[in-house]
Amino acid sequence: MNYTINPVRRHRARCREVRAGMGDYLDGDLETQAAASLKRHVRWCPSCRRMLRNLARTVSGLRALDARPVAADHIEAG
Repeated sequence: MNYTINPVRRHRARCREVRAGMGDYLDGDLETQAAASLKRHVRWCPSCRRMLRNLARTVSGLRALDARPVAADHIEAG
């Protein structure tokens, strides 16, 4: 991470890093230390917390759709 003296820029940069790793976090693909760091940031950053919560809901909804059986009239004849 490129550290800067400006705390607002540093926070925005950290948010970008955290958001880039959210998908891997939800999939369980982050290293233990990276996952702990993401969780710490999300605990005190309301914007990232909201984004992670919304992403988790979206992923959960998509996984639920994938588990539903396909209706016979939606299956194309080959």
